[in-house]
Amino acid sequence: MSIADEIETKFAVKSFDAVRAALAAAGGVRLSRRFEENVVLDDAAGTLRTRDVLLRIRRDAVCKVTVKLPATVPGLDGLKIRREIETEVADPAALEAIFTALGYHPFLRYEKVRETWQAGDALVCLDELPFGRYLEIEGPAASIPGLAGRLGLAMDQALPQTYHELHQDYRRRRNLPPETSFVFPPETRRHILASLAGSL
Repeated sequence: MSIADEIETKFAVKSFDAVRAALAAAGGVRLSRRFEENVVLDDAAGTLRTRDVLLRIRRDAVCKVTVKLPATVPGLDGLKIRREIETEVADPAALEAIFTALGYHPFLRYEKVRETWQAGDALVCLDELPFGRYLEIEGPAASIPGLAGRLGLAMDQALPQTYHELHQDYRRRRNLPPETSFVFPPETRRHILASLAGSL
């Protein structure tokens, strides 16, 4: 189990090619590239969302349950700081059944391909979602702005929104009907999983 303050920032990017080159030039090391399935839970009244609490089950190489608590420490410009409690889970289906019995049901499912790099004391995540590409930097607050600059990113372009909020913005801008979850179409999902077979 881990309990820590998560300090991160997020950027929208059109392509990962330039970022990968900059990461390699900065001595970054690619750790993994994996497909993720995420389930976010809440009660019927949306109590957790109202309190800015996230309860999530994530499946990739392992399964983890995460609780993210509301920010209690002011962040620097462009940074988000939240307390995060996370642990591995042996049986995600059983855990989801337990939460359901307690009144917490899935209200949002989302998928992404996450490529993770270690760059000094920070983690850089290249996230491909069904509605776009994003980059997250997580690490000490003092390290993030400098690393962002080396990757060609400016802190005044950092995004404070969650992926759920960014997805809602994406749909509104395109006059698409509301949709909470964001998952890849079945054929795209099969292609992604095939391309990831045997990768890091």
